[in-house]
Amino acid sequence: MRLRRLRLRNHRNYAQLELAPGPSINVFIGPNGQGKTNLLEAVAMLALSTSPRARREYEVVGPVGPGSRIEAEIETGQSRRELSITLDVEGERIRRTIEVDGARRRAFDLPGHFRVTLFWPDDLGLVKAGPELRRRFLNQMLVQVQPGYARALAGLRRVLEQRNRLLKRIAAGEGGEDMLDAWNQELVHVGTEIVGPRTTAVRELGPEAARCHAQIAAKERLEIRYEGPPENLAEAVNNSLAEDLRRGSTSVGPHRDDLRILLDGQDARSYGSQGQQRTAVVSLKLAEAALIDRRTGERPVLLLDDVLSELDGDRRAALLNEVSAGGQVIITSVEAGPFPPELIAKAMVWTVSQGRIEACG
Repeated sequence: MRLRRLRLRNHRNYAQLELAPGPSINVFIGPNGQGKTNLLEAVAMLALSTSPRARREYEVVGPVGPGSRIEAEIETGQSRRELSITLDVEGERIRRTIEVDGARRRAFDLPGHFRVTLFWPDDLGLVKAGPELRRRFLNQMLVQVQPGYARALAGLRRVLEQRNRLLKRIAAGEGGEDMLDAWNQELVHVGTEIVGPRTTAVRELGPEAARCHAQIAAKERLEIRYEGPPENLAEAVNNSLAEDLRRGSTSVGPHRDDLRILLDGQDARSYGSQGQQRTAVVSLKLAEAALIDRRTGERPVLLLDDVLSELDGDRRAALLNEVSAGGQVIITSVEAGPFPPELIAKAMVWTVSQGRIEACG
C-alpha cells in the first residue's frame, strides 16, 4: 500500500499543496503549528472518510474559500486508484462528496480502498482518557479490514438515535414499551456484528502488541483485554429497560465497551509513566499495522506524528527499527535531531513552514 501523490486545496492551512512522497520513509520537519499534523489528517481522511481529529467537518475547511478538497493517487498491489473527498460549505451545512476513480461513493464504502495506521499525541488518550477513544481505535482499524463493519457502525448510530428518542417519549407518557421491540431487536443484531469483530481483533492484537512493547521498552509486559457487553445481549437489553427509561438513553450495547490496557499486570492509566504510556500506545498502533498487513496482504501506510518526543534514546532507537522494517512511513518531528544519520540518509526529508512543504537536498 502506497500513497503516490497527494493534492490539497484549502485544507486547514494548506491553500494549495502537491506532494509526491517516497515509497519508504518520509520525514517532515518543522516547528509546531506549521501544518505537519494537518498533512497527516488529510491522508488519514482518505482511509477513514472523515477526519479522525475534527469534531465538526467545517473545521478542516481553510480560510481561502467555501470548501476544501483532498485528492490522491494510491497504489495497492498491482493497481492504482484515484480517491477524493470534497467538502462544500452551504450556509450552515457541509456537503461531502466522496469519489473512487471518479465514481461517487457513500462514506461507509470508502474505507478499505486505502489503509493507514495513524499515531499522534492525542492518541495518548487511549491510555489516559475514557473508553470512547479506545472504541474509536478499534473502529478505525476494523472499518479498513472488516467487510460490513462500517455499515454496522452506521446502523448502530441510527438505532441509538431512534431508541433514545423513544425512551424519552415513553418516559413522558407518550407511548408504551412495545414501541421499543423492533429497535431492541435491531440493537442486538448490529451489536453482534460489531462485538464479534472487536473480540477477534483484540485477540489478534494482543500478542503482537506485547512483542512490540517488549522490544521497545526493555521487556515490560503489555496486555490488552476487551470488555464487551454481556454474553446474552438480548437479555441484557431487556433487563436494562427500567434504567434506560430513567436515564433516557441506552445503557447496554457495543457503544459502552472498553479496552483495558495493562503494564506488568497494572492498569496503565495509573501505573505507567508518560513515556511508558506513549510506548504502550505506539505498540498498539504497530500491532494494528501488523493486523492489517496479515489480513489484507499489504502493510498500511504508517502516519506517525511527533512519535519520538518523550521517549528515551533506547526506546527511540527500538521504535525506529520497528517502523523501518518496510512499507511507506510518513513521520513528523520538530527537528531532525532524534533521527539517526543512517535513517535520514535513506529517507526523503521535507521541511514544513506555514502550509508549504519543500524537499530537502
